[in-house]
Amino acid sequence: MIEKIPFYKPTNINIDNTTLNTINTSHVVTLEKECSRIFDTQFTVATSSGANAMHLALCALDIKRGDKILCGVNSFVSTPQAVRHFDAEPIFVDCDNETYIMDLDKLEIALKANDVKKLRAIIINSMGGLVPNMEQVTMLAKEYNVKVILDATDAMGSIYLKKQLGAVGADMVIFSFAPNIHKDLLSGGILVLNNEYIYNRAIMLRSNGITNQLENSNSQANYAYDVIDIGYDYSINELSALACLNRLASLSEDIKRKREIADLYTKGLNGVTHINIKTDDNQANVVQFFIEIDKNRDHFARELIKENVEIALHYVPLHLSEYYRNKYSLKVFDFPVALGVYQQTMSLPIYPSMSNKDVSVVIEAVKKVALTYMK
Repeated sequence: MIEKIPFYKPTNINIDNTTLNTINTSHVVTLEKECSRIFDTQFTVATSSGANAMHLALCALDIKRGDKILCGVNSFVSTPQAVRHFDAEPIFVDCDNETYIMDLDKLEIALKANDVKKLRAIIINSMGGLVPNMEQVTMLAKEYNVKVILDATDAMGSIYLKKQLGAVGADMVIFSFAPNIHKDLLSGGILVLNNEYIYNRAIMLRSNGITNQLENSNSQANYAYDVIDIGYDYSINELSALACLNRLASLSEDIKRKREIADLYTKGLNGVTHINIKTDDNQANVVQFFIEIDKNRDHFARELIKENVEIALHYVPLHLSEYYRNKYSLKVFDFPVALGVYQQTMSLPIYPSMSNKDVSVVIEAVKKVALTYMK
């Protein structure tokens, strides 16, 4: 029996106990400074998860009941979920057939259709390490006077305009050290931005809306504080921050290894019947390796599981989920491109600790299913 190849295997975390005992160093502050340097942005706010970073971003924008937020229908549920927590309304936009990212022509149509006072923001997500055309997104955002949040939770380390992806073309960018597609050993998120007002508001809201000292107080006591808004505890602890720093240090090597795996997949699966490779192994950051199955994807997936190979779907379109379907009376064919992508696409395992032997096992399993069962 071939050993099971999981869809994802967490990278080991090595933490020196002597480092943890250091009293005078905040690993949270160090993490934020390092992220500012790497992602070339003025401000960073570390949070306990990428999902919390998204919620904090909306809180910092003072999103309120009835506000409208444009979201990609081909994204993880944490995006519209954060919107609904403010009793705001997610307006879904279909994706592009090639990149699986929000279709910007359809985004423009949705902006025109919802051009009202309550229209507040666009949340656009990366896919598989690819980033949308942020210049075009920014142009549309300025025209309709809305904010832009780039959900780059699966794109840490991606390159945009020949530079590390940072707060380019967006009011805020969200990174995650444990993307929602993975069950990881650690959790941590980073909100990066260049707007000082939004940054100060996010810092205040991250700690329950508390300021360190009573405003206009004559007291010299440094333990005095005031609560000036409704915040929450979005903060990351020191141990998690240290683990995230370790993960950040290995980011370049991890990206390099995943590109090597993508190259092996591309060479091994090129020309296999019923398979269309969707991921370009030349892209700077390969986070998922997508393939399309020309018919009966679910059967293909079940047969791969029998071969001890796990796969995943990114994503189940949000309009197919019970809550959003019923809440907004959405129909199956309202977003035909996302539906078609969902019905054909799967992601193969790809992670830094994956050996060449593991990759060969996956390739042979895919070939076997494609050539034997797909007739």
